[in-house]
Amino acid sequence: MKDKQVLANVVRAHKAGVIMTGVCSGVTLLSAAGPTRGRPCTTHSASKAELAAQGGKVINARVVDDGDLITSGGITSGLDLGLWLVTRELGADISIQVEAAMEYEQRGVVWRRP
Repeated sequence: MKDKQVLANVVRAHKAGVIMTGVCSGVTLLSAAGPTRGRPCTTHSASKAELAAQGGKVINARVVDDGDLITSGGITSGLDLGLWLVTRELGADISIQVEAAMEYEQRGVVWRRP
């Protein structure tokens, strides 16, 4: 990522307390701006080496929740990230209702900091 304004906006949002989320190789944008450095995160399998080289602590999970940083693997895991956010913020009952409306069941591992 070479657009310094985009990177600056990511940094500004993170410092303001915005929950940062990244899906698939888009996580490398967050990484280029800094929020993933030294932190548990994941991305598409083809981008994991790049993410690690940028300082991310790559976890092999479909979704990685590190509090104010939530990342997911390949593009379809973005659905799981979204459902995880619903579960985390609104509860499992609401998440189940959203799953039914979407006709999709959340799958895979959600890694959370112990």
